[in-house]
Amino acid sequence: MKNYYIVDDGKTKLLKFNKLDEFNDKLELAISLKSYNNGFKYEIDKDVRLTKFDRISQSLKIDKEQIILPKQEHTDNIKILDEKDIINNKWNTIKDTDGLITNVRKAFLATTFADCTPLFFYDPVKNVIANIHSGWLGTTKKIGAKAVDMLINKMECNPKNILCFIGPHIRKDHFLVNDDVKEIFETTFKNLCKSYDIIENTELYNERGKQYRIDTTLINKIMLKEKGILEENIYDCDLCTVCNKDIFHSYRVEGKKYEVNTGIIYLK
Repeated sequence: MKNYYIVDDGKTKLLKFNKLDEFNDKLELAISLKSYNNGFKYEIDKDVRLTKFDRISQSLKIDKEQIILPKQEHTDNIKILDEKDIINNKWNTIKDTDGLITNVRKAFLATTFADCTPLFFYDPVKNVIANIHSGWLGTTKKIGAKAVDMLINKMECNPKNILCFIGPHIRKDHFLVNDDVKEIFETTFKNLCKSYDIIENTELYNERGKQYRIDTTLINKIMLKEKGILEENIYDCDLCTVCNKDIFHSYRVEGKKYEVNTGIIYLK
């Protein structure tokens, strides 16, 4: 049974999670689809960026000027935003950051992705949210686990209360890498690779040599559970951006001219 549904209001198509309908008066989480020519690749010019967010802001009935979009650089940097930060930091004035956490209402936290893993967190007890961009580099830097640590230690969340929602991203079947990347995962997740089917040998080759499949989804789920998040509180949409290239942007499919999807989460 699918744990998500798609809304089409004629301006944009948005993916939402069934579970969060329980908290409809407190929270919104929406992930864009590529329909209606929606694409959110970073633009230096603020006016261009704002135009890209026209449809999604209209659909969510939020002020696009208030969207907080960090400049993502595949780091493990996560920023906790208070009221002052939200007033002063908008539209990529937050540099070198791939995760945002807040307990402030109407702080519209956004990240973008095209094959990377979007992780969204919500603690309904503490009323705290997080929006995390975890590409393969971010995954090797354990940004998802770091986010949980910050929720626990900085925001006083109980991990058993934290809900995690995993958005569309490239899945194991399509995440093919060469020896250099494989070795990073083997070194970083040595014990996991011994216990789980993280890295799969293939008979495939490209111009750089032999290729391997890596299951970043499984790695993230294991890391989250090791931090105390309950398995039943992890909601994965199970959608692959490559398999579903007709509805999601994918770097592996689109190449250098790729666009990106966006995920926005906020407390009402």
